[in-house]
Amino acid sequence: MALRNSPASNAQPSSMNWLVENAARVALPIRLKLPVAFLIVVLLMVALSLAGLSELRRANIRAAELVGDQIRISTLRSIERSISAVNLVGAELFLNVGDQSQNNNLAKKFYDEVLLFRAAAAQTGNERRATHFLTKKYEKEFFTKERDVQTEASKMRALYVQGDVSAARRVYDTTLSEALEKFNRVVSSISFDLGREMQARVEENAKAFEKAQNLVVGTSVLAIATALLLGLTISASVTQPLDRIRKALGELSYGRFNARVFVPNRDEIGELAQHVNQTSAKLGELYDEVQHQKAELATLNSALEDKVKKQVQEIERANRLRRFLPAQIAELIVSEPEEEDILRTKRAEISVLFIDLRGFTAFANSAPPDRVIEALNAFHTASGPLIEASGGTLERFLGDGLLVLFGAPVSVENAAQKATELALDLRAAVRIAIKPFGTGAKEHQLGLGIGIGTGTATLGQIGFQARRDYSAIGPAPNLAARLCEQAKDGQILISQATANQIDFNLRPAGPFSLKGIGGSVVAFEL
Repeated sequence: MALRNSPASNAQPSSMNWLVENAARVALPIRLKLPVAFLIVVLLMVALSLAGLSELRRANIRAAELVGDQIRISTLRSIERSISAVNLVGAELFLNVGDQSQNNNLAKKFYDEVLLFRAAAAQTGNERRATHFLTKKYEKEFFTKERDVQTEASKMRALYVQGDVSAARRVYDTTLSEALEKFNRVVSSISFDLGREMQARVEENAKAFEKAQNLVVGTSVLAIATALLLGLTISASVTQPLDRIRKALGELSYGRFNARVFVPNRDEIGELAQHVNQTSAKLGELYDEVQHQKAELATLNSALEDKVKKQVQEIERANRLRRFLPAQIAELIVSEPEEEDILRTKRAEISVLFIDLRGFTAFANSAPPDRVIEALNAFHTASGPLIEASGGTLERFLGDGLLVLFGAPVSVENAAQKATELALDLRAAVRIAIKPFGTGAKEHQLGLGIGIGTGTATLGQIGFQARRDYSAIGPAPNLAARLCEQAKDGQILISQATANQIDFNLRPAGPFSLKGIGGSVVAFEL
């Protein structure tokens, strides 16, 4: 299942997704993205500090302006007090004309007030040059009226000092009082305007403070919001792609090798997503290859199981056959697709060897059962390997006798010669095998007789569905059995047909009159 970016998979709104996607696309390693975000926040804090310092500088300027306004108002009030003092002292001077001593004091006081007035006016002039104390509206009128006051005051004082009190009083009553009044009006106007400017500046300062407060609060909120937004954005640009990669790996763990993860990152996470996709694709290819090989292996296993089963059946069949048939016949039957081709009924010329233990009946009647079986096993143990080696077919067990075929079911060359050679080997081996059982009464001694016949026989399977035996029926088996009956202990009797096919030194034996065989039978012995 391919994992793709979809709005439903993200909890953030689309604008947040846009920020996250663009933050993820920034071609910077993750180890640099976080310091860059921290640097942005620091720059915002620096900007906030600079904005605060700027507003503080403006506040300092406004405070200095307010202090200047206070000084100017104080100076104007000093001028107003000086005007009042000059006016008051002048009035007192002309009211106390009789007391010369007091008048002299008042004249001195008047002079002192005029000096204070001049000092206040001079201070106003200095402040005007330093801090723009006066506006152009009042500057000319202020200094004109101030000079008028000083001129009239100096004129009045000079007349008073000269003793012309009447002339001094006229100056006071007319020009000096008028000059003082006019100058006082100018000063009052300037004070009123300064008061309004101070009020306006105070209001402006209050607004500026509120603005600075809002700026600080706003920039602080902006810095915090920006820091949070950057943190969330960078965090989401890392966690969201990692979550997609986690889901893709989960799909892979369930064997869904078509899972793919798509992230906008151009950093280590983007490389990780590419590696996951490449791994998924490679695993998918390997999985398909493994599945294909698995199918092939299943087919091969099935064929191998069938073959092994068939071979096991053949081995079991061969083992079963070897229990009752000679090894070469069992092998032929197993190797042939159709065993009926070998064991089919037919007539053929064969050589038959018949061997029988002499005196076994009396021995079996007198010896213990286990001793009887032991003797039989010794007989068969000695005979079996020789029969297998000679290539003969052990047609049947007859208890104390054996019937061996040469040339059936498979034809062999020199069947009579091989049968004769086997007879000689059996005589020597069986004598040794049964020798331990020859003790006791003479009538209970074991001996060995062998008969060999050659001729035509009918060959085929005899029996029923559950059990079949391969048998030879005809003159040759009968003749061999009858010659075996006539053979004495250790004697090997051979039919005329057999003698004609072998190369041994033979001695005539007989003729014999055999049961079931008409006429006299010529035989030979080894």
